[in-house]
Amino acid sequence: MKFSLVMATLGRSVEIERLFNSLVNQTYKNFEVIVVDQNEDDRVVKLVDEFRDRLEFVYLRSEKGLSRARNVGLKHIHGELVAFPDDDCWYKPDVLEFVAKQFLADPELRGLTGRSVDGNGVASQGRWSDQILTVDRYNVWKCATSYTIFLRAEAVIRAGQFNEALGVGAGTRWGAGEEVNFLLRVIQAPMYVRYDPNLRIFHPEPLMVMDDKAFSRARLYNRGFGRVLGLSGYPFYFVFYLIFRSVAGGMLSALRMDFKRAKYYWIAASQRFLGWID
Repeated sequence: MKFSLVMATLGRSVEIERLFNSLVNQTYKNFEVIVVDQNEDDRVVKLVDEFRDRLEFVYLRSEKGLSRARNVGLKHIHGELVAFPDDDCWYKPDVLEFVAKQFLADPELRGLTGRSVDGNGVASQGRWSDQILTVDRYNVWKCATSYTIFLRAEAVIRAGQFNEALGVGAGTRWGAGEEVNFLLRVIQAPMYVRYDPNLRIFHPEPLMVMDDKAFSRARLYNRGFGRVLGLSGYPFYFVFYLIFRSVAGGMLSALRMDFKRAKYYWIAASQRFLGWID
């Protein structure tokens, strides 16, 4: 089974080199790296040339926008399995081998997701279940983010394209949620997707510092989160639960005198609501 790893990139170099080195060290070697470059300079071209003798590349360019880039990349996949590594994530040496074994052992499996951890193995980018789960529309929020999703190519084809109004660089208010929106179409097909917490992908925790950048990210990401809830027709009680969870986090942070984190949670709650009614 061959992997097609679709990596969109803008503005990064050192992080890409880290990812490429982690791919060179994979114990499972049957994969291609589809690089979709959105830079105006040649920083990524230089890295691709540097690693070309060790990795199989398909090099492409696209207009800005993460979903746009992924849609360009999906037109060029050759593998039976497809993944969407971020340009700042990286893999343990046995990640592709672990994933391939899961798909080979279970012909009914159409998707496998895992958790995100930082370089020390601590959970990053959200809350993650500790249990193996069949992914559904209610637990998907604690079972997947873009770079922890692996799908059979047939599931990708069935799901169609990423919604280009969602995601980083889309030019809209909805700066995230495109991967969950995409995965929900796989689940609702219906196709069997499993979450395994033993599948761990490295990614830095973006909320180590509560600053203006974190607040801006909270606005875009949570409005996108809310938009997906609206597009997918989630019932009010579930939307209320997700909003109230952020409100509760803000209240607890305020009681601890952590007012910056309280502000972050308030932004998250309000933007989820606004995204939902958009």
